[in-house]
Amino acid sequence: MASGLRRGSKLGKYRLDRRLGQGSFAEVWKARDTVEKRNIALKIASSDSVAAFGRETIEQEARIASRLRHPHVVGVHNADWIAGRFVLATELAVTNLKDYKRAWRSARVGLTVIREIASGLAYAHRHRVLHRDVKPENILIFADGRSALADFGASRFSKGATRTYTEAGTLGYMAPEQAYGRVRFASDVFSLGLIAYEVQTRVLPSWPFDWPPEGYARFCQRVPEPLHPVLRKAAEFEPTRRYPDALAFSEALEKVIARVEAKPVHKVVRRRRPKAAPPSPLTVQAEAFRKVHGKGLALRYGCHRCNGPISEEMSFCPWCGSKENSFAELTRFPLVCPECERGVRPEWKGCPWCYAGRFESNGRRPPFDHAAVRTCPERGCEGQLRPFMRYCPMCKRKTRRAWSHPDLPDRCPRCRWPTSHAFLRFCAWCGRREPRAGSFFKR
Repeated sequence: MASGLRRGSKLGKYRLDRRLGQGSFAEVWKARDTVEKRNIALKIASSDSVAAFGRETIEQEARIASRLRHPHVVGVHNADWIAGRFVLATELAVTNLKDYKRAWRSARVGLTVIREIASGLAYAHRHRVLHRDVKPENILIFADGRSALADFGASRFSKGATRTYTEAGTLGYMAPEQAYGRVRFASDVFSLGLIAYEVQTRVLPSWPFDWPPEGYARFCQRVPEPLHPVLRKAAEFEPTRRYPDALAFSEALEKVIARVEAKPVHKVVRRRRPKAAPPSPLTVQAEAFRKVHGKGLALRYGCHRCNGPISEEMSFCPWCGSKENSFAELTRFPLVCPECERGVRPEWKGCPWCYAGRFESNGRRPPFDHAAVRTCPERGCEGQLRPFMRYCPMCKRKTRRAWSHPDLPDRCPRCRWPTSHAFLRFCAWCGRREPRAGSFFKR
């Protein structure tokens, strides 16, 4: 790898700030352009890569990427040799799809990312550029929520619809034909199709890619039905049954999404349904708890995994232990925390549910909160605390006194917050499994 690089050192006009990643080909740093006064991502090729592949091969990535100017393709600001090192300056992202929690929690956000990347990939295919390594780590997310495809270092110009290569992309997202050296434009579509399914279900389909894969029930629940055949065709095992390139895939995706968004809401016609299977013990237990304690605990929502009743304040589902519930499209608050996706007020200085900061207040004094049951004990702070807030939304002071609630008579041995050993299977605040869960029905 490139040696002698450390925080604060300079390469030409770039001052290195923090290493973002390191691979076999290059290091990626967050850097400051001291001339243009902006932060950028600086990709620095290793000396071993230069020696192994030569200047021409190393420079090829810059030539490929510089041809692509699209909102959903990571733009190249500059490419140059500085002090014997090849550096590539690009836009600076805040995260990648693998770590972008909003896309995994929200079906709408996840679909938006796939839609944008399909558009960027279609632009690259239109210019006869194969990516060959489409994976979540190469899908970058920027501060404005825009997503863009990065790292065309494995890509090559293609003169025809298919071409044979000996190099391989990333196992797990690689098309079957690509593993045998027969990469084509449809191979990029296959990789993006797998990512689309994984983002919606948290299941990455694997060999032999039979349909439906594991997690299909959740896929049907989160993705509008008209989109099912489009995403299925993108991930077809046989290349001839797949979209030939991202242009065709993006066009089909846009047409169906436009049709779904324009579809009028019709009156529901009630039909006689077949006799349902008897409910599971978990469903019976959860429903009984909701009837008795639903109002007191504000159990307005259903868990995305088990559909058990939960409240927005809960960090974990008390029925299945999931911590991936999103309230971005459900909350009654005017704004949403970008980290935990629970509701917040614009006057608050920090999210009271997950951590003590990361967004700014509008500077106004918050109105009286009728749902608050405490005031912040910090001297001089006028913060109002709703039940189960972990932090004061005004001074960001962590709540030290454990909450109590009449509908939750017991205490979790780990976090000391209220729970119900007779009903709940997991602590809703720390996720600890209740060893006596369901004992109410065993008496």
